[in-house]
Amino acid sequence: MLTFAATAFAASPAVNERDPSREWIDIPWNLRYVLFINSEKYMREGIAASRRFNALDGKQGKDHVYHDIEELFINMKQVVPAKKGKIAVALITFDRTGRVTNEDSAFSGFTGKLSAIESFVLIRPDEAQTKPYGFGEWDQGIPGDVSFSPALCITIDSHRYEKYWRQNDYRGNVGCREWTAQLYRPEDPYIDVTTYSKRGNFIGELVGWARFEDRPRPVIGMQGKQWLCLHECPAGESPGVISNIRAWTRKHNFPMPERPKRQPVYPNANYKDDLNEFRDYD
Repeated sequence: MLTFAATAFAASPAVNERDPSREWIDIPWNLRYVLFINSEKYMREGIAASRRFNALDGKQGKDHVYHDIEELFINMKQVVPAKKGKIAVALITFDRTGRVTNEDSAFSGFTGKLSAIESFVLIRPDEAQTKPYGFGEWDQGIPGDVSFSPALCITIDSHRYEKYWRQNDYRGNVGCREWTAQLYRPEDPYIDVTTYSKRGNFIGELVGWARFEDRPRPVIGMQGKQWLCLHECPAGESPGVISNIRAWTRKHNFPMPERPKRQPVYPNANYKDDLNEFRDYD
């Protein structure tokens, strides 16, 4: 598990005055990969919005803390076809020093860092001239709960677990907590990212991740009536449609996926006492 207790800060030489967003927590890097998942349509729209957002930095009085990462996905996202709608995945891989190992030129020279404001970013050696790209937050979740936290989360996850979240939201009811809970259960043979819905099951918007200590596990999900394998498919299988989920699970000695009683599985409403105690203490 990634742990960040009793850490020291290494200040960027680009900062004259203390700026926590440019102070890097000095700990061993333990992210093996980060996986962004969305419908192909919405990832394409997200890339375009990201390019516009980044282009505005330094203009019209705007000074963003970080650039948005999705701009870099344009040439490296992989698309998995499905009848109900194509699913896109964008994978960032790291070595144990934090260096990005993607072959795509857009990621050349990047290294991953965790900032003092608990944001994951990519920086280049010339960070004094180049603003970092933010790609996630190191979220501590519910005080005292380690079943799904800490977790690497994205902005949408800050809404997904609140009371106002709509169950029929097109971005889906599987987020960083559902992913991380499965990651932290080593007995789980795969990670299921399906949003189970009466209107039809689908794969929404989420981020996944794994540590170097985690064995490779398939990432699967149901899009319409088709099961897909999106990443780390077993026995050298390529990402794509799983033609028969029963035969596939039997072949690999996996249990059948089970629909949760509710989604999101870990809403804040389930942890009111813990959250209230934390806020009162704070």
